[in-house]
Amino acid sequence: MKRQRIRSVLQFIVLCSGGNAIYYVVYMRSSYYNAFLEAFTMTNEQFGVLFSCYAWVATLTYFLGGIVADKFSPRKLLTISFLGTGLLNLWFGTFPPYNVAIVIYALLGITTTLTFWAALIKATRQFGRNVGSESKAYGGREAGASFFEVLVGTFAAWMFTHFVSLSMGLRFVIFLYGGILIFLAAASWFVFTDDLENDESINDEKPWKIILQCLKNADIWLIAIIALGGYTIGSTIGSYGSSIAHLNFGASVSSMAFIGMLTAYFKPVGALASGFFGDRLGASKSMLWLVILLIICALAIGYIPNSRASLYLFIIVFIIEIILTGAVRGQLYAPLNEADIPMKFSGTAIGLISTVAYASDAFLPPVIGKLLDTYPSGMAYRYVMLMQAGFGIMAVAALIIFMKRNRGRIRLLAEEEQKKRKNN
Repeated sequence: MKRQRIRSVLQFIVLCSGGNAIYYVVYMRSSYYNAFLEAFTMTNEQFGVLFSCYAWVATLTYFLGGIVADKFSPRKLLTISFLGTGLLNLWFGTFPPYNVAIVIYALLGITTTLTFWAALIKATRQFGRNVGSESKAYGGREAGASFFEVLVGTFAAWMFTHFVSLSMGLRFVIFLYGGILIFLAAASWFVFTDDLENDESINDEKPWKIILQCLKNADIWLIAIIALGGYTIGSTIGSYGSSIAHLNFGASVSSMAFIGMLTAYFKPVGALASGFFGDRLGASKSMLWLVILLIICALAIGYIPNSRASLYLFIIVFIIEIILTGAVRGQLYAPLNEADIPMKFSGTAIGLISTVAYASDAFLPPVIGKLLDTYPSGMAYRYVMLMQAGFGIMAVAALIIFMKRNRGRIRLLAEEEQKKRKNN
């Protein structure tokens, strides 16, 4: 029993650290935007196209990854994902030609999605069932990933500032995460097993039948729209936060990396709190308030006067937005329980939700890059923030419909939570 608990803790550590490390290089433009432009001599639009290439491949494989997660063990899927992504990071760190970089990003879309994402979320949901709270498991994993980023990301940012050129500092950071992922691949092989003890975690039905069940479920589509709106606001503001601070509010290039690291410092606060409020208010009700607050933050950032005197005001709003983003991401898949989605095809459901939720990563970066190349930064980012508010309004509408459809199940879960708290 003690050995099993230790194994479970180690598995959760791998899920937390790996859930951050595997995406760090792909999304590190948040802290190293200018360094990327210098290392690859790219325009803003080209950089947007590079990331969009990754995002389109990821979007097209999220759904397939869900089916894979319902058929194969976490041990195989996580090991393949960490090893493949680590090797691709090392290749990318050599700063190959732009066309080769696009190929690498496309391959990263496969190793971080097809074999990884749905398996990660499904394993987290199983962990939540074991500890008696899916909301706390989602929030805890998100917080753990952020704590890992605080430790390793801060070290990487500190080392980055000590290199003579931005390009050499960027190379060090990329190689660092490549090595970490290769280590996590080995760790996954030893801490996970191929023995699927929980019969309901594997679906023996034909893949097309599993897909059909998910496609016909209106609640899964509503959760997907909710996730799209909530994720897009936080992801966009978080990814371009340091760039906004530099272009609109006069932050120095060297400080951009640390402004980007604010995401790692404050996201755990929201992620941990989300599990607490998710249990007490319900996942969907918590999401409703969080998305409304994110909309307010997006509008505030879009209309803060563009001057160095407003830098600290921007940072305050940015920190609030980060906390809210951590909370939203901590509850992104929690409504699955309120919709009573069975574990046996939750992998496929997660794949479908992820396909919709992260589609904005595919089509927004080129649009944002084009806006930045066409308009003054203040006007460009105002347009971007207005777009984010639109995504949020869409999520709010979907949440209201979802809560009305599942009011009985939501009430039942609330009563069970109250009984649990009384017994404790």
